[in-house]
Amino acid sequence: MPFAMRGSNWDWGGAAPLLPQTPPPHSTAGALLVTRVGSLTRERMQRAPGRSAEVHSVFERAINLLWSDGRLLTLQGPGRLGAPFAVALSRLPEGGAVAPGIRLDPAAFDWGAAETADVHIPPGPVGFPVDALMCPPVGASIATPARALERALASRDGGAVVAAARALIGLGEGLTPAGDDCLVGVLAVLHRLAPGWLSEDSRITEALAAAARTRTTDIARAFLLEALAGRFAESVLAVVTAGSVLSAKLAAERLARVGATSGADTLGGTRLACRALELGSGA
Repeated sequence: MPFAMRGSNWDWGGAAPLLPQTPPPHSTAGALLVTRVGSLTRERMQRAPGRSAEVHSVFERAINLLWSDGRLLTLQGPGRLGAPFAVALSRLPEGGAVAPGIRLDPAAFDWGAAETADVHIPPGPVGFPVDALMCPPVGASIATPARALERALASRDGGAVVAAARALIGLGEGLTPAGDDCLVGVLAVLHRLAPGWLSEDSRITEALAAAARTRTTDIARAFLLEALAGRFAESVLAVVTAGSVLSAKLAAERLARVGATSGADTLGGTRLACRALELGSGA
C-alpha cells in the first residue's frame, strides 16, 4: 500500500498508459540490491525465465512492474513491505532512470542476500479489544455496503457477504478505491479469526476474485487478490497480529497514516470485521 501519495488513495501506480512501442531491456546504473522481499515474491523472482519485466508506472517512491509472470511487482525503498507483492531495495533508481514502457532485465536484481518476510496472516486470536482500534467511521461513499457487509459477517451469510463485498469493490476514487481498502482490512481479520470459513466455501473467494479482476483498478486488484490468498502489507499484519492493546494502538496509528485515506479505510475494515465477528459469536 503507499509511497508518494496523490489524491486520496494508495499511490501504487494506477492505470498509467504504457508506451505504444516497447523498447529493449533497459540497464540501470549498477545492480538493484534487494534488502527485503516476501517469500512468495522471492519464489516469483527465482522463477523468472529470463524475460524482461515491463515498467507499468513510476512514482516518486515506488515503481510498479509487470513481472514476467504477468502480475504486478512493486519496487520500494528500504523498510517494511508496503504491499505483499513489494520488493524493498537499498535505493530506488534515480529519477528519470526508468519510465513506463521500459523493460528491465531480471538479472539487474541482486536479491540473494535479501531478508525474507512472511506476509501471510497466521490464524489465531486477536490480542486486543476492538475499541483499541481507534479510527473514524468508514466514509460516506462506502457506508451503505460496509454496513451490509458487517451484518452479513455477523450472521455468517455467505451470499450476503459476497453481495456486500462485491458492492465495495471499485467503489470510490483513486488508485485503490476506498471500498477496496476497506475490504482488504475485512479479509485480514477473516484470515486471522475465521480462516476456515473462507476455505470451506470456495464460492466466496472465487466470486470476489472474479469481481476484483473486472471491477477495479490494476493496483487495487493486485491487493485484493493477494488478500483473498491471505497475504497483506506488513502494516496490516502488524495490526491484526498485535498481542496487546499498546502494540495494537501503535500499529493502528502507523497504518492510519498511510496515504491520505487508504490506511484509515483499511483500518476501518479491520475494525468492522472484528466487531461483526464478535457480535456473531455472541460475545
